[in-house]
Amino acid sequence: MVQVSKQTVRQWMLLEYRAKKHRFQDTVAMFERKYNTSLEEFEKHFETAEKEVFEEWDDYIDWKAAHEFLIRINAKISDINDGEIELVD
Repeated sequence: MVQVSKQTVRQWMLLEYRAKKHRFQDTVAMFERKYNTSLEEFEKHFETAEKEVFEEWDDYIDWKAAHEFLIRINAKISDINDGEIELVD
């Protein structure tokens, strides 16, 4: 039997979530550079646009998803840092 401490599991989880966080941050930053604006401003653009541009719509979906996943990942990292881990069988 292999024994693993809760601290080791915590470190593994943090490593995994930080890697995901980095990937989502890169995605958000890439869209911010591409459109030279924030997601919030880009959303306003869609509300007032007269014509839908497929590429922008497709980018918006990916950008919004990355933004929302980043929020979730940050919450999970915070929970792990606060010791909010429950090991189950």
